[in-house]
Amino acid sequence: PTAYEGRYGYSVRASEAWPKPAGGAPRTLVGGAAGPRLFERIAAAADGWLPIGGRGLTTALPALRTAWERAGRDPKALHVVPYAVHPNPGKLAHYEELGCEEVVLQLPPAGEAEVLRALDAYAAHL
Repeated sequence: PTAYEGRYGYSVRASEAWPKPAGGAPRTLVGGAAGPRLFERIAAAADGWLPIGGRGLTTALPALRTAWERAGRDPKALHVVPYAVHPNPGKLAHYEELGCEEVVLQLPPAGEAEVLRALDAYAAHL
């Protein structure tokens, strides 16, 4: 069991998490707006970046890669996973060209029927 006491008054009672992730601990991806401070923190303590929507990746990724390499990290170990993406073939191909191996798709905050329609539409892009 693991407990947490944060410096700003947040805490979590000792608890266990099951089932454990297959293949070991999951990657640590940090979200946030592109910028030198965020990229330095990602390079120092994370496995990659979770940019919301994926806008601006073409210009932001070189700066992140520079910070990553400056920290002595293996360039092949950087994971960038665009989050809350509304897919289309061009956008997904662009992310792939940039080296993104996965994306998290945005589902509508709706009932089951609408979510299933969205999933069916997304399946055409996979």
